[in-house]
This record gives sequence, C-alpha cells and structure tokens, in this order.
Amino acid sequence: SVLTEQNQQQLVEELRTVAANKVPVERPREELEQAARDIAAQFQKDQTFVENTETEVTVGLSSEVTFASGDDALSESGRAALVKAGAILAKLPNTVRIEGHTDSIPMRGGRFCSNWHLSAARAQTVVRLLIDNGVDARRMQVVGYGDVRPRADNATPEGRAANRRIEIKILRKGSE
Repeated sequence: SVLTEQNQQQLVEELRTVAANKVPVERPREELEQAARDIAAQFQKDQTFVENTETEVTVGLSSEVTFASGDDALSESGRAALVKAGAILAKLPNTVRIEGHTDSIPMRGGRFCSNWHLSAARAQTVVRLLIDNGVDARRMQVVGYGDVRPRADNATPEGRAANRRIEIKILRKGSE
C-alpha cells in the first residue's frame, strides 16, 4: 500500500512519541550499589562479592551455596536467598544479566557434556527462579561462560572454587 503524505507525517509523529517514551531509565549509582549489597547480604559474607564498574554492578555468588557439583538444581539455602534477591531486583527497572561460570575441570558423564552447558543451565535456573518471583522476564539476560572467564588460577582447589560462581549483573542503564 502507499501512504499519503498526511499518513506518513502521522506515522513519523507516532514513532517519535514512542521513541521518546522508551528512553532508558537510570537509577542513581548509590541505589544500585545498595541493591547489590542487599542481595549479597542474603548469603554468607564469604560466599559473595560485589563489584562496581561504569556499566554495571555485579553480585557474585559462590556455587558452594547455590549448586551441588556438576548440577543445575539450586540448593534450598540458595533458592531461599535468591527468592529474596528477586524481590530486590523486581523493584528496579534495570536490565539484569545472570552469568554462569565454572572451573576448568572437564565434565565427565552426567547430564552436561561441557562446562559451558553446565554454566548456561545454572544461569537459566536462576533466571527462571527470579522470573517466578516477580522480576520482569523482558529485563532478564542469560549467559553461560563455562571456564573462559576465571577469577582465579584453576591450578589450586581455592582458585577453582572461586571460579565456580553465578554473577548477577545489574546494568546501569535501566529498561522501561
């Protein structure tokens, strides 16, 4: 079909209105940092970390509290703490990215054929729980990194433990 000039102008105006209303919402830096600290407080102090960058606030969760070795089923304590984290995240307009990470020990047998698959499944489990507890699915992102982004040296048991984690990243630019 062919638009008349009047219909074209009307369409352009409507698109401008929609675009103007879709400007990302930004929360003050302090509010996001407080939300991250509140989420971390749901877990034992030695099982979390909080980091800030210009683009995001990260809450890291040790797999010791969230998942059994080689599994994507949440522990009861991890589930309870993440339900509370979901209530905190649900109040923010920001996009939330859940990242799964593993150590470098290869998977042997079981349901997952690689660390990448395990990390992605764990991140998906967390996202499903957060959505079920009030976080808007349109604001959620899932990423599985496997063992390619270690926090520590995989040569030691302590380093491998630090690398097995879930990261909740609250992006500084919000979504509508």
